[in-house]
Amino acid sequence: MRTAITGPNDLEGVVQLLGEEIQRRHRSHLRDLRIEVVEGGVILHGRAVTFYGKQIAFHEVSRRLAVVANRIEVQARPRAAR
Repeated sequence: MRTAITGPNDLEGVVQLLGEEIQRRHRSHLRDLRIEVVEGGVILHGRAVTFYGKQIAFHEVSRRLAVVANRIEVQARPRAAR
């Protein structure tokens, strides 16, 4: 069942819930995912451990909303000392 979005505040809430859901499902790949609503779509912000993580976030959001920019930074985890 889809929820009707009646105004900008509703959209902000839906976008926040979407970001939290994606962050929770892909927490091993994403850090601090934020979705900013702008004219014409959304901008993705945050950090990813790999380029794959950045791609996952883009794909998940773009299935529902128009992504105008993907500003997720890729920051690989430091390797453990041997």
